[in-house]
Amino acid sequence: MELVTNLDRHIYKDWNETHQYGQILQSEEWGMFKSKGAWNYELIGLKDQGKLVGACMLLKRKLPLLNRYMFYAPRGFVLDYTNRKVVEEFTKHISEYAKAHKGIMVKIDPCVMYREHDAEGHLVEGGFNHADIIHMLCDLGYQHKGITLDFDGIQPRFVYRLPLDRSLDALMKKFHHKTRYNIRLAEKKGVEIYEGSRDELKLFEKIMRVTGERDGFIPRSLDYFQSMYDVLYPAGKLKFYLAKYNVKKALEIVGKQLEQEESKEKKDEKRIDKLRKEEKELNDLCQEHPNGLVVSGTIMLVNGKTAWYLYGASDNAFRNIMPNYLIQWQMIQDAYEMGCTMYDFRGISGDLSPDNPLHGLYRFKKGFTGEFVEYIGEFDLIIRPLSYKLFEHGVPFIKKIIRKVKW
Repeated sequence: MELVTNLDRHIYKDWNETHQYGQILQSEEWGMFKSKGAWNYELIGLKDQGKLVGACMLLKRKLPLLNRYMFYAPRGFVLDYTNRKVVEEFTKHISEYAKAHKGIMVKIDPCVMYREHDAEGHLVEGGFNHADIIHMLCDLGYQHKGITLDFDGIQPRFVYRLPLDRSLDALMKKFHHKTRYNIRLAEKKGVEIYEGSRDELKLFEKIMRVTGERDGFIPRSLDYFQSMYDVLYPAGKLKFYLAKYNVKKALEIVGKQLEQEESKEKKDEKRIDKLRKEEKELNDLCQEHPNGLVVSGTIMLVNGKTAWYLYGASDNAFRNIMPNYLIQWQMIQDAYEMGCTMYDFRGISGDLSPDNPLHGLYRFKKGFTGEFVEYIGEFDLIIRPLSYKLFEHGVPFIKKIIRKVKW
């Protein structure tokens, strides 16, 4: 088997978009986007008698002070992990490649499922267990970074996914009744979902800052989102959504409801008073925001037949009109119409305790009744042990810089 560097981009694209382990984070477009920052990338393939058997989009980043590089294949190599010979050959060649380019390590976090869980997140007795792949990678020289529960690695180890294996109506019927209710509530309250323009990323970034302050994380910059949009949107791999509170529409809806209540022979005075109060509040809001106001936004990425919910932001105001439910439903519908067979909500915690601060995120995604998925985790292929040890233990602030790279 031979390693091919500078792999033909069209060959790579076809491989990544049709392979079982193909990923948006393994697309050339993702590499192009990351190369606008501190990373470089290269498309690498492994051929056996002229036939491609494995490939990856490999990122490269210089480490401060060490004058060395770390390599990273986000979501792992795109190959058959059950074929030990292919994995072994790819590992051998990628190790030689990294060593020749002053690398200290090659990091991977394959989207290989580890243990089978039911929809509630509980382990299935007698279900599949791919611990053998973890053992194989360790035998081949990779260091497993452990069985983490929360968002400790670069990529989430637990995700929630929705197979798009039935009609949209059938999918909706499977949602938790409260999720269906919230989707319809948002529609009744005048929430409208539309695809945002590049200029409107400013609104998204502003709301993302509000979200970060509320949920305790440092949000990405406007430049980051603009660069992502500039590379992935023209390639058809990104969709940007905004949820607008159409206050005029909401006012019309409440006005009709009030008319209906007042026309009834047996009037519900409490209901009428509530509607009158809501009508007044909406009328005041309409004066202030006649064109409505954006209350949440999301970014969805697409590769092959899978769509990923990558980023979401919501304002503190008007969360009670449930825009986040409606915007998810719109993304699911669009993914379905694009021919996707899987919608990936991405990260959740593996700690199912209601006391976990991330439990609300899990509960929200679980309402769409999909699959609870656990991946095998993060691995480091150590190329230069001394430099790697310095990176891991001797220069903690360097590691902190890298750990901030959320994908």
